[in-house]
Amino acid sequence: MQWDNWRLLAIVSIAGFVGLLFGQMMTFMFIASFLYAFWLQKSWNKLLMWLQKPKVNKSPSAEGAIDEVCRQIDAIYKQNWARKKRLGGYIKRFQAATSALPDAVVVLGEAGKVDWANKSAKSLLGIKWPRDSYIRVGNLIRDPEFQKLLNTPLTDKPVAIVTSPLDEKLQLEMKIVNYMGNGRLLIARDMTQTVKLQRMRRDFVTNVSHELRTPLTVLHGYLQTLTEDSPAEQWQSALPVMRQQTERMNVMIKDLLALSQLETGQKPLNAQPISVAELLNSISNDARQHHNFKQHTITVEILSEKLLIVDSDEVRSAVSNLIFNAIKYTKPDSHIAVRWLVDEHNGRIEVNDDGFGIDSHHLDRLTERFYRVDNSRSQDAGGTGLGLAIVKHVLQRHRAELKITSTVGVGSQFCCCFPLSKVIDK
Repeated sequence: MQWDNWRLLAIVSIAGFVGLLFGQMMTFMFIASFLYAFWLQKSWNKLLMWLQKPKVNKSPSAEGAIDEVCRQIDAIYKQNWARKKRLGGYIKRFQAATSALPDAVVVLGEAGKVDWANKSAKSLLGIKWPRDSYIRVGNLIRDPEFQKLLNTPLTDKPVAIVTSPLDEKLQLEMKIVNYMGNGRLLIARDMTQTVKLQRMRRDFVTNVSHELRTPLTVLHGYLQTLTEDSPAEQWQSALPVMRQQTERMNVMIKDLLALSQLETGQKPLNAQPISVAELLNSISNDARQHHNFKQHTITVEILSEKLLIVDSDEVRSAVSNLIFNAIKYTKPDSHIAVRWLVDEHNGRIEVNDDGFGIDSHHLDRLTERFYRVDNSRSQDAGGTGLGLAIVKHVLQRHRAELKITSTVGVGSQFCCCFPLSKVIDK
């Protein structure tokens, strides 16, 4: 500002001196002041144009206040640009981090409109960004439980279990939390397995109580009716039934303990190369002595001479369960085919039967504890409902998989698929 004053004083003084030579001092000083004011106004206009379009116009160059203003503005611009770049980096890191999350994250703006969503939001909720930007999230997810969640005050920390709009089998835990003042975050987590485990736990408690209650009720009933003075005929008729029920409880407890050891890994895995042919032939011979074996035909087909590196006792238990189940749950004249083969994908022990078959909606739950397709038929066969659960956990310990296929009225196939790393040449 001081430089502008000195410059104006110098211009007016020079103009006055020149005007004095011509006898027109005041006129020359007025014209000089007017031209200086015009030049100054032009510089301010350039400054205004530069502020309006800094990328198109150049900043004005003038010593004094205008130049100082330009320097201050440029410093503020660079400072804001650095801050903007830093904030942009934070946003990019936030988006990258949330994009990597398995949970769906949706940033909700004014009136519940979608401001941003990560990749998991597309797979879990069907919300894709930027396609669904500025659309109300309530219009994208119509589930009544979600609508109730959306209208619940955040002070109540709302949480809801909602079925995914993309797949009715997916159960999602949804919650809405505060985000940057008035903003909100919608977070959805896949809880399908957790809900399934909770249901299995409830079913397990109910089923084990039922399974133990039945034999205990029978024993309690006989003990109430029988006395020391009861005739021998009454004792003779009651003792076989009581023995059968106690044996049933003993088998159930034995299976529960075995299952617990498999799940917790208490029993060390003793993996050794075994001959699958010898194992299957031995189990088939035992199966022919099973009390449920009645006119069944069991054939063993060995399509590979390769050995299997497994815990012999555990795999024997698993395959025995499959073959004994095939005997228990098929007609007396049914055919049971046991097969060992190796292909480019895995080594497989297959147990095939031509029995009643199983409806497809039961297949996913067959390996759950105490799950029964037909309760009455299972009770008659004397099963505990734990056999396939034991098979599944034995195979998991060997990094193998149980695959079940079945057609009602045609039969079923239970396949133990072992990785090729478990298969070696003889």
